[in-house]
Amino acid sequence: MGVSPSIALAPTTKGRRRWTEEILGPRVAPYLFIAPFFILFILFFIYPVLWSILLSFQKWSARETQWVGLDNYRFVYRLPAVRKAFANLGWYVVVNNVFQLTIAMTVAVLIDSTFMRRFAGFFRIGYFMPNIVPGVVTAILFTIILAGGGVSDRILALFGTRIPWLQSTQWSKPAVLIAGGWQWIGYWIVMLLAGLQGIPDEYYEAADLDGASLWQRFTYITFPLLRPIFLFVIIVNTIGTMQLFEYPYLIFGGGIGSAGGPLDSATTPVLELYRIGFQSMELGSAAALGWGLAVLIIAMSILQFMVAQRRGWTE
Repeated sequence: MGVSPSIALAPTTKGRRRWTEEILGPRVAPYLFIAPFFILFILFFIYPVLWSILLSFQKWSARETQWVGLDNYRFVYRLPAVRKAFANLGWYVVVNNVFQLTIAMTVAVLIDSTFMRRFAGFFRIGYFMPNIVPGVVTAILFTIILAGGGVSDRILALFGTRIPWLQSTQWSKPAVLIAGGWQWIGYWIVMLLAGLQGIPDEYYEAADLDGASLWQRFTYITFPLLRPIFLFVIIVNTIGTMQLFEYPYLIFGGGIGSAGGPLDSATTPVLELYRIGFQSMELGSAAALGWGLAVLIIAMSILQFMVAQRRGWTE
């Protein structure tokens, strides 16, 4: 007697059903849905990070690689241009934080005043708009504004003066900060304004009854309650400042020899990393410079947080 086809296929069909149910079941299916993210994260983040660490200890070329140990680190940090870039970086971090956050705090407090609150929505949109402009566009815009014979020269000529923003070693770094400030000050205003609007009005009403001045209201009510947000703004702004690239690169010529300002007066570590890695093709030295900068950024962020924590800014 022959075996019925339906009986013969039953075990195979049942086995397939069990396999598909196991894969698409509640124990496995969730991991399948999140797997693409982790695969891409490993391929395009974890792997490049690990490879860059190895690359920083190698002399790399398209034909061969040679292990050189710490030679790349010794070489790159002895370069005068790199040392100049890190000296500029200290200036950028200090001055840029003072410049941007002083203006942002002042404007945010003014917008949060009783008279201006009705227009707060309009000002939030207006001040935030420059932040959605790409950094490359901002750099090109300020190249036109600050160039000789540009908008800045025409306005200053009305007062009988002129500032050589792009030709002077004295004014090159302020030119970069003005471009960055135009793009980012509005972002910090919105962040600080959100914190100001979370402060209860009862505190200010009590201060008015006690006859507190505007400065006393700010120092004893506004700033203490705003310190956690202010700390966040300082840390994020510092990290962004330490990664400056497109402003000094494009404002001063975009790689045609003057990028970085006259006598490299406005150069930054990231700009020097680009020059070493993609113009000189010293990828190992560029990786060494990049990791040195990464360690410095992490250390600076931890230091800022620790100082703020000791002063009670995180509470």
